[in-house]
Amino acid sequence: MQRIRRKKEIEGTTVPGIINNGGHYFYINVDIYEDGMSNCWELVDLKGLKVKINSGWLTPTVPTGETLSVHGLGEYKIESAIWNFNKKTYYQFIENRIKILNPEFKNIYTITKSEKKLFETRKILNSPTAVDFYVVREMFYETIEGEGYFIFMRYNETNYLVNLVIYENGLVGIYNSSFEKIYQLEEVVELFNNRILFTEFNHPTEVFISELGQVTFSEVLFASNLDEKLKELLDMYTQIKGDKTTLEICREAYFNYLANPSEFNRASLKEKYELVPEHERMYLGDMDSKDLDYQRIIYRSKEKREV
Repeated sequence: MQRIRRKKEIEGTTVPGIINNGGHYFYINVDIYEDGMSNCWELVDLKGLKVKINSGWLTPTVPTGETLSVHGLGEYKIESAIWNFNKKTYYQFIENRIKILNPEFKNIYTITKSEKKLFETRKILNSPTAVDFYVVREMFYETIEGEGYFIFMRYNETNYLVNLVIYENGLVGIYNSSFEKIYQLEEVVELFNNRILFTEFNHPTEVFISELGQVTFSEVLFASNLDEKLKELLDMYTQIKGDKTTLEICREAYFNYLANPSEFNRASLKEKYELVPEHERMYLGDMDSKDLDYQRIIYRSKEKREV
């Protein structure tokens, strides 16, 4: 039998959430869609969402004294917090947000038992990646795509954890439940340079985490370098325009050196390696090698390569 398939685009938005994975807490965007599906490291229907919340896997709170990891940003210890939801009200909050996307609450998808069995048989964890997009014109529904990450922002004398998204046309959106701002890329570079956007702090700092609540972080256990986050943003812009990223350019220089290990090519590799954001360099190699061979060539060139 010949097999065919089609893809259907389902629009949605994000709401804040926290994954409790064995007592380790990870801040995430819970992707929610107009068909009632939600992604909290697994795509689930409304019934499955309630199970995830009631089991504590998806939670709107973190106990005082625990740490909160924010992907790509850092890890921070919680001194105190005022949380806005319990399990019941958090589920209601997400359900109501879906109703905003789908006011008639029609065509709500339910995962069948046969689908669940098929996923288990095929050992598939269904967790599709959401695509950020921006509506340029409502006529003909002209849209452009974007990419982004989490970062802290000081706005009107208050600190927020925000989503920062850069789009194909160079516009940058900063999103939080309290405000939404659209900037030109040059303006966002200034926000980085002026430390309006930030990744770390030297004293207990109060941060509003979108709808979830107000948290005071007492300590930074780890934080990405702010200048490297700017480099990452510029790399994202390069990628969504279809150009080569610093990661791709560095890989090319690496293979060029392996093919022709001259001092000139080693210096070229060093230059391109140091343009890659520090927290992205681990992705130059595979899961095991990471960027170790790059470091060997650049900084310890007399060492023999292990094969």
